[in-house]
Amino acid sequence: MNAIFKPSKPADHACRDLCTELSLLDAGQRGLQRTLQALFRENLLPRAHLIVEEGIAWLPLWSQQGLLRFEGLQIGGIGDCQLSGSIAYYKTGERPLPVATASVLLACIADSLPGQMPADDLQRLIGELDNSLENDALCLSYRQSWARRLTTELGTDGHCFIAAVRNSALKNPALLLEQWGTLGHPWHPTHKAKLGLTADEVVAFSPEFQPALEVPLAAIRSDKAHAAFSEEGADYRLWFALTFPLMWSKWEDRLNQLRQDPHAWLPLPLHPYQAQQLIPHKFAAEIAAGDLLLLPGVSFTAAPTMSFRTVVPEGSAELPHVKLPVSLRLTSVQRTVSPKSAVMGPRLTRLLTTIVAHESGFGETLDIVGEDVGLHYIDPDRDDDRARHLSVLFRANPMRKCTEALFPVPVGSLFADSPFGGRPIVTDLVGLSFGDHPNGALAFFERYAATVVTATLSAYLLYGIAFEAHQQNSFIMVNQRYEPAQLLVRDFGDLRVHAPTLQRAGLELVAYRPGFTVFESAEPVRDKLLHAVMLCHLAELALLLSRTYNHPEASFWDILRRQIENVFDRLRARTEPRRWDAERRALLQGDWPAKSFLRMRLTDCSDDVHGHMPNPLKIAAL
Repeated sequence: MNAIFKPSKPADHACRDLCTELSLLDAGQRGLQRTLQALFRENLLPRAHLIVEEGIAWLPLWSQQGLLRFEGLQIGGIGDCQLSGSIAYYKTGERPLPVATASVLLACIADSLPGQMPADDLQRLIGELDNSLENDALCLSYRQSWARRLTTELGTDGHCFIAAVRNSALKNPALLLEQWGTLGHPWHPTHKAKLGLTADEVVAFSPEFQPALEVPLAAIRSDKAHAAFSEEGADYRLWFALTFPLMWSKWEDRLNQLRQDPHAWLPLPLHPYQAQQLIPHKFAAEIAAGDLLLLPGVSFTAAPTMSFRTVVPEGSAELPHVKLPVSLRLTSVQRTVSPKSAVMGPRLTRLLTTIVAHESGFGETLDIVGEDVGLHYIDPDRDDDRARHLSVLFRANPMRKCTEALFPVPVGSLFADSPFGGRPIVTDLVGLSFGDHPNGALAFFERYAATVVTATLSAYLLYGIAFEAHQQNSFIMVNQRYEPAQLLVRDFGDLRVHAPTLQRAGLELVAYRPGFTVFESAEPVRDKLLHAVMLCHLAELALLLSRTYNHPEASFWDILRRQIENVFDRLRARTEPRRWDAERRALLQGDWPAKSFLRMRLTDCSDDVHGHMPNPLKIAAL
């Protein structure tokens, strides 16, 4: 092993004080599983070279005269990886090295990675993996006491967490499910990385610790910002005053105290990290020129959602969610709000609202969480890379879609273990709707897939719209019997549109700038649908149900294939023939794109890098 590649030392030793030894071990195993999965899935390690004997797998690393030994390694048909035992590294002439974390694994195999990986990039990624592990351990430690509290507070409804939450007097039950379900991207090796934050700051800002944030409210000169609306003719100041009257009153009073005319200013929320660590120096010129006012003491309390940077004022079930820039590398990229998102969010909301109304939500299977208002700084040099740090997007509250008949469940929460019994929360829905057994799981997935595929594939075939409806961006609306009834989609920042198909439907969408959101080619749009919806959402749910109920994967792939075929059959008469044929072959026969998260981190790239993987639906049909 090259001595330069060493696991990084914890930057903040408070993590070790706050974590239990068990949580560190569990976090290490979770990070190993994701990293090993990425290494094989992205062909950074040759899966074909594995030698398996009686539950033990060996991987020769010929170039460095070493071997990896795996206990309980299982790799599925779409590259999903399960690891129930330990890993050890063997090198000629040396004692075996236990591999307990992802960073140790990467250090062990560094010399066998394809190509010439710069040492600095490898060392940077090792640091990111260790940061992710420590933050995950913090989360797992906190969840132990949180689970006990939830059991005490909500455990009167038998052993069903979802029913207990739905029937509780909680102000915002969907928010609780979001925060409990914040476990990180299922494919991402650095799923909990929050570079630049101390352990105390991770706890203070992250949704999985239920913090109460104090969100400062700044003021920006009216002529220095651009506001966008989903409704024509709206006025930002009036909208803000009517939507957030208490915030507006505090903000207006402070401006009057400063002898500033409120009509010359616009209220601008700032993430507390941004207000403390970035705005004072990055926008020092604007502050000095009197174009941006920081107003100490003017703030509102908010709770973070599954998305670190999106907060809920007062934890309300009514008030809009507020998406704020955070100039930190969270998981893999800085989570800012670009001028494109601030403008296109409302523009897309207007388009999607029209389509959903015209199509009756494709049989009531689709609804959206609108992005109604966006605001961004107008940089004097038109530098959007700078402006993205000073912006905001207001999104409707998903709880406003809650009725007696329908209840919103964040899809990401279905994959989290229940605080009541430790099984995945999706088993609550399976048991309540179709019975807690393998046949019930199949019936549940049939209904779930029918709902999600009808919603997303109909929008794609008829209008060329590919939602980024992965686990974090989706809610499954369940009816009174807890059956899946509707997909509720949020976050249009990476939604993609195939322009020719949208135009064929008699609609148009003006892009913020060429090369973003709207595409002439179908391939990048289809890739979004396949990766976000089919792989990261439906395929992951199929795998979870297969493992949990000990039922063959093939049965779930058969269901998914059948539901896709059903939508193609129903929409054939409404779809341009060549498009219908090409898309059907791509979804059912062609290889599927798989985002290469580890390769992206190795090269420190924020742009999508895709590989390809075998189509599970084609395999199921053989």
